[in-house]
Amino acid sequence: MSRFLRTAVAAVTVTVCLTATTSCGSAKPARPPQPPHSEPLTEADLRSLLPSGKTFRGYVARPEEPRATAHPTSGTAGTADHPPERSKLYPDAPPACEALVDFELDHLLHRPTARVWSEITPQFLVHTYSDYTKFHQLTLASYSVEEAKAVMASLKEALPSCDAFSLYTLAFGDQTGSVTVGPWSAPKAGDDAVAYTWTIKGIPMDQTVPVTVVRTGGVIASYSGAVRDDIPRQQHDRLREFISGTGTTGD
Repeated sequence: MSRFLRTAVAAVTVTVCLTATTSCGSAKPARPPQPPHSEPLTEADLRSLLPSGKTFRGYVARPEEPRATAHPTSGTAGTADHPPERSKLYPDAPPACEALVDFELDHLLHRPTARVWSEITPQFLVHTYSDYTKFHQLTLASYSVEEAKAVMASLKEALPSCDAFSLYTLAFGDQTGSVTVGPWSAPKAGDDAVAYTWTIKGIPMDQTVPVTVVRTGGVIASYSGAVRDDIPRQQHDRLREFISGTGTTGD
């Protein structure tokens, strides 16, 4: 064989070794398939899926610390053995509004098996006060798939008739609250999505807060504050890959 042909054969061999995934013994083995994760997901599963650090462009995420005594699915008061009292609608409030109140305050009517959250702040925060109209928190709650679908259906049923109503709640202390609910644009993300604005007058956080709710299987992600559409899509992809076993999260 001529010198020219030997050189050509060597060059072809090197090219094959560089492009093939299983040849020449130098390529990394393919990542083995992961088994799907059964639903509802556990609290540990949800924590592995919470954003942290600079997961979302322009923001810093700080996951909550695990609580040793409080039940992860309880509201702002109560424990697993003594859950908080359910908020009560005034008699003139449409009954469907109970779904919105439960989702925002109580978490008892449709009780998740696990619930965790991350605080979200702009990456270059120049002030210390909280602007709740801007994206500030992501909550992940785990249900069976059918229960998660029921939550979404109940929210959609409530919105047309629940623009203003009153309730009695212990969520912010012993008080009566006047609630206003308004329209908001839901992103094209997840298996299902709904959005609205939420205001309770007379409490310290007296701001109109946009709320975006996106379902992925049995997991409901709730975005508090105005959120860019790419963020729910990114979080949905992360959840879907974990549930189906096609992603790397949680390995």
